[in-house]
Amino acid sequence: MAKIMTLLASNSANSINRTLLTLVSQKIAGHSLTKIEVAEYPMPIYGIDTEERDGFPETTTQLRDIFAQHDAFIIASPEHNGAMPAVFKNTIDWLSRLADAENPIFGKKPVLLLSTSPGPNGGATNLKSLTQLMPWWGADVKGSYSLGSFYENIKDGVLSQTHDQALTKLVNEFVEGL
Repeated sequence: MAKIMTLLASNSANSINRTLLTLVSQKIAGHSLTKIEVAEYPMPIYGIDTEERDGFPETTTQLRDIFAQHDAFIIASPEHNGAMPAVFKNTIDWLSRLADAENPIFGKKPVLLLSTSPGPNGGATNLKSLTQLMPWWGADVKGSYSLGSFYENIKDGVLSQTHDQALTKLVNEFVEGL
């Protein structure tokens, strides 16, 4: 049984990416799931002066230790102006200061990336960037899924059949590879 972290890379109380992450979590059986939201681990805006003056926020070391306890990650990240949310980038910036080549942020472990948005792009621009960036942070990116037109494709918490089949296939492949 693998320990899988689901990570919401948003600080929005009403994040539609949380809904997508919940739907994906329901597709996983036989593994331990831990739900983490970056908003639960607040950190000041990263800057070298802040680090030198104040050291590392306790939330940074807590999150690093939680990451290390997991075998795989499923990350849902909204797209803000074509990129990851500032809160997620800031979290990565802090965590990177505690990482090194032997112990990168994501520990060279499997990662599945997800994104959704109200528009037809579904966060695909951000996912493309994250797919390229995450290996720098020690992620073994196994796949990504972009769900466009969230409000048309998820009704009453249920994903449309076409998207449900595609997402189920992707999640099953990810889990089988663990």
